Amino acid sequence: MKKTLFLILSGCIVIFSIICICCGPIITLTNPTSFAWRTLNCQELSDKVKDYEDQNKDEDTIKDAKKERNLCNRMKATYGLEYSSLIVDVICGFVCTLLGLLHYFDVAKPFEKVTGIIGLATGIIGFILTFVYLVYSAYIFTKDYDIDLKYKRDGDWAYATQEDDKRFKCLYYKEGDKYSIYARYSDLGKKQYNYNKKQSQEFAKGTDLAKCTYDSSTSTVSLIPNTHEPLDCRRNQYLNSDSTIDGCKALYIKPESGISNKYLFDKWVTTIIFSCFIIVCDIGLAIFGFLLFKSDGSGI
Repeated sequence: MKKTLFLILSGCIVIFSIICICCGPIITLTNPTSFAWRTLNCQELSDKVKDYEDQNKDEDTIKDAKKERNLCNRMKATYGLEYSSLIVDVICGFVCTLLGLLHYFDVAKPFEKVTGIIGLATGIIGFILTFVYLVYSAYIFTKDYDIDLKYKRDGDWAYATQEDDKRFKCLYYKEGDKYSIYARYSDLGKKQYNYNKKQSQEFAKGTDLAKCTYDSSTSTVSLIPNTHEPLDCRRNQYLNSDSTIDGCKALYIKPESGISNKYLFDKWVTTIIFSCFIIVCDIGLAIFGFLLFKSDGSGI
């Protein structure tokens, strides 16, 4: 039984690791910005934080600089961990699978204890690497904003609504946090971040959705002094136009023309799920590797 379970767990690690390699948002370049993660200069951001502290900058400015530094460190770590953890899992899992096959057919009985040690080491190393990768990847997915700085929007593509004083205010802005208005990676699976036939048709007809829409990707984000709120949330004119937007009750983001955001969301979730499966299998492999090492050779 120990030999059978050792073989099954090793094989599962190989299969799940291959699935993760095929779906990993970094390895597959599904996340187009992740290619730049490996060369991020986090030391420069750390120096900026120190300079701001030495200059006694305001608390919000220092906090934003620290967020940028921490995000940089997480991205760079995740880039390396996705490659190292999955490659180690698939290679070591494959080796253990071959050894498991030999023991399953009783052709390597003299090396059973050695196989047990290899399985134990593989399980422990694989568990540590995959667990750390999972923590970083899941944290970025659920907590961090998209590096493309996509404005967070509601189901109607609105990112700002009009107040009584005729000015516009961001729906998702939190005071003192300039990144609160940006979508998280975990938001990208929603309809408002992907192609939607109905909204695209409304935009093409020149309705209010089109009249009060601008493409945020062409605008430089400027901040209102002392609040860190983007000026785009308070804009009273079209982008690159002198026409006012009187009559608009909300400001909208131009509807997406593709489904790349949903594709990234699906592959990232798949990687997270199967990474959890790999961790469970690594624990099992370590346990049964230890049992093989302690085995008396009876094969039970």
